Amino acid sequence: MSKVATFALQSQLPRLPVPPLEETCARYLHSLRPLLTENEFNTSEKNVKNFLASPLSRQLQQRLIDLDRSSESNWLDDQFWLQKAYHEWREPLLVNSNWYMLGVDDPHHPKDLLANGAKRSSGDYTYFQARRAAHMIYEGIDFKQILPCTSDADLSALPYSQTLPVEMLKGGKPLCMHQYTRVLGVTRIPLPHCDTFSQVNENANHVIIIVRDQIYPLDVFHVVAGERKRVSLEELERNILAIIQDVMSEPLQAPITILTAAHRDLWAISRNHLLSISPVNRQSLTTIEDALFAFSLDDLGAGSNTSDWSRNVFTGQGVAHNRWFDKSLNFVVEANGKCALLGEHSPCDALTASYFFDHMLKKPCPAGASTSSITSSKSDISVQRLVFEIDKTMDKYLEEAKVDTAKTIAFSETTVLIWDQYGTDWVKKVGKVSPDAYFQMCLQLAYYKTHKKVTPTYETASTRQFLHGRTETIRTCSVDSKRFVESWDNKTVDVSNFRRLFVRQSAIKRLATGINLCNVMQNKTRYQLLQTACKSHSAYTAVASNGQGCDRHLMALRILNASHPNSEIHPIFTDPAYSESQTWRLSTSGLHAGIRLMGTGFGAITQDGYGINYMAAPTLVKFGMECKRVKETATIHEFADTLVQTLRELRQVCEDVNGLAKPTSKI
Repeated sequence: MSKVATFALQSQLPRLPVPPLEETCARYLHSLRPLLTENEFNTSEKNVKNFLASPLSRQLQQRLIDLDRSSESNWLDDQFWLQKAYHEWREPLLVNSNWYMLGVDDPHHPKDLLANGAKRSSGDYTYFQARRAAHMIYEGIDFKQILPCTSDADLSALPYSQTLPVEMLKGGKPLCMHQYTRVLGVTRIPLPHCDTFSQVNENANHVIIIVRDQIYPLDVFHVVAGERKRVSLEELERNILAIIQDVMSEPLQAPITILTAAHRDLWAISRNHLLSISPVNRQSLTTIEDALFAFSLDDLGAGSNTSDWSRNVFTGQGVAHNRWFDKSLNFVVEANGKCALLGEHSPCDALTASYFFDHMLKKPCPAGASTSSITSSKSDISVQRLVFEIDKTMDKYLEEAKVDTAKTIAFSETTVLIWDQYGTDWVKKVGKVSPDAYFQMCLQLAYYKTHKKVTPTYETASTRQFLHGRTETIRTCSVDSKRFVESWDNKTVDVSNFRRLFVRQSAIKRLATGINLCNVMQNKTRYQLLQTACKSHSAYTAVASNGQGCDRHLMALRILNASHPNSEIHPIFTDPAYSESQTWRLSTSGLHAGIRLMGTGFGAITQDGYGINYMAAPTLVKFGMECKRVKETATIHEFADTLVQTLRELRQVCEDVNGLAKPTSKI
């Protein structure tokens, strides 16, 4: 971390490069080898060579360079990324696009709320729940005050301290901090065919509290004599208690929240109709969209079991309720006091949002809160519930959303696997390979064990060393990773080198010696293949992080080709190998160690695939996993079991070859 002002080094950041056409095509072609038969590869190679030799490829490349020159910051982020990667996708944000993070229990967490697996039946709120919510909001506003809120273009116009340190790579190279301007006050807006998002200006004063699908604005700043002052923790807690009591004592309105979880076009049409009914609805939606973030209070405790807990957060209590899935950040506190974060993916990457969540969890919640259930009574504090006026058409849309979201949720299963037998320290000392590459190879092998084949695999590479950089694809499935996984069950070992060891031994000893030496030699071969696969993966990671991956570049060229006058789509883009190589049946991403985060995850991109996020810490790894309930995949628990077996077997391979890790000396 650096002590310079948050945006002080933005002007030093290089622009995202436009990769050389020949290098992109060569990298793409090489990535196809593990996925295609020889005949299929020959066809793809012919298409690539034809593309490179054509005037069209050079014209498209020059058009992209022109776009780069005319782009304010970044040819990908300014011209393509939000629309193509997120906003044109019409599937529900629920499960498909949103991500979640589970927070650590508070140091002052009442033990009786965590007893019996922290399960708590629905219909209940607790005083500790209200206090923890108030504390998290208070700490979140503390983080906001060191955040630039809307723009890095005019530093002098920002009223914030800019004391959030600039993040640095090893060697002192700064990372782009632009994504922190898209953390707060951002809401995705549904529109037919392609969404957009709104962002509140830096004068936002409120968050929204969601309780039983009822929505309340809660001021977090008071404006006194033109000066904004943060609302006290005690006042936040009193207001949250008053909101809960209002919900418990007054009739409930229709759950407008469920519409944000439905198919995007359904939500776009129903939102437009909702706005046409009454000006009150526009006012309520604007209040929601202008909020810094959303905070959901659930009247249940899903429990500490990671499958149940993650599912409650991720799916809105299993019924797509009590969340505003369009908000960039929607925090959740259950009745048992356990907390989590649900995020909308388009404004910023989950890594950036995770630092905001982590800041909320650093300081303990004030001790002494009652663990009793909150009783229904009229509060002396006046609170405002947002009102929606609806008609029979809206009733129909709400019913459609209920059916739509139920299908999405029933189709999905999720869990978090906490692997605590070793972490990155062991991988470095004993595995002697890159920890990220190692865990990627674990996923490759687990998939191969499950499906007896390799598959296109996406891993996120950050390109934040460039101005407004976001991500590039690491194509994890390689020639070397395929060779590694396919050799795993190969029992053929050359025994001629240790035949002399059998002399003068009994038959039983000879058999035991032979089996042992066969295993040792087999593991040595496995380890050598693991090393090679990890080196290949690390090399591609470096290339992708330097803005030289093939996926974003080819995507831009394909879009430009589609809009090119008097030109058909080139066969390089209609080749089945092009779409197949981007059918990410393994969609993966690594986060930081996440000491205060108990798991994080996102949905699979394909119906026959897996979405896997992992946090690799020195002594453990947390894998958040999701897949669909289809015959083409294993269940998520079956895949988790296979991954556990793989983690154990790879540990044995590394220890057989490199020895056990030496115990750390204690001083």
